[in-house]
Amino acid sequence: MNGYKNKYLQCVVKSALLTTICLLFSASAFSHGDLSIRIEKKTAEILKHPTNPELYFERGLLYQQHIEYTKAYNDYLKSESLGNTNKALKYRMAELQYLTEDYNKALKAIISCLEIDKTDVKTKKLEAQIYYQLKSYKKALEAYRYVMTHMTDIRPEDVLEYSDIILAEDNKNYREALTAITAGLTKLGPNTLSLQLKKLDYLIASNQTEDVIKQYDYFILKYKRKEFWYYKKALYLIQNNNPEAANISLKLAIISIEQLDTKFKNMDSIIELKNQIKTLENLLHN
Repeated sequence: MNGYKNKYLQCVVKSALLTTICLLFSASAFSHGDLSIRIEKKTAEILKHPTNPELYFERGLLYQQHIEYTKAYNDYLKSESLGNTNKALKYRMAELQYLTEDYNKALKAIISCLEIDKTDVKTKKLEAQIYYQLKSYKKALEAYRYVMTHMTDIRPEDVLEYSDIILAEDNKNYREALTAITAGLTKLGPNTLSLQLKKLDYLIASNQTEDVIKQYDYFILKYKRKEFWYYKKALYLIQNNNPEAANISLKLAIISIEQLDTKFKNMDSIIELKNQIKTLENLLHN
């Protein structure tokens, strides 16, 4: 395939990925709700009981949720000065320093927290995240392995974060990263979309061509809207010098589009996809 085709394919791959992201995910606005009112009420309580360390801690947490980090930290320090030595306070101070990207102070705080309870999963997770930001990947991986072994309410984002740390520690260790994704799919269900998408990414990055094709077939079989997956599979097949199979995948993409309701056929994304398919077919036949 000549240089022009390669450049074109790189562009359409990026376009297809962006289209998929837009279809699968939508931004949601974050609301502070009644936090301001709760802060006012907590402040009124503090005026009545100015030496109560728990009240300062509680208001500090509200300030943190309200993204007023300086006020939150001042309240945490006040709570500590009034005698609060609870693990919860030390954890929140570490978390706040993590959020404000003061990772060295965050590490000291989380170590202090772990001295109280070295087995707490939530604390170990924050420890791993701090070590990751400090580029201490081996320590981050060790801590996160503990989290993945002991966490009872695992979420997809935990699995994704763990696999990211695996590859940060060794950028060629796709075997272990894929093992983590597979374990996550076993725990959370085989149709967890974010994990299946990441699995596809890792298979492509590690040049596991046959498994990549199987992964595309998974998406094609699983989802009713198959046209984009057929198209992206065709792109991958072309990049891997399999034009005949790519041509079949493009024809199936066209058939899938023809089977859509009229309202979907008239969507800008579908019209654009049809143009991309036509362009790609022309490249294949030239």
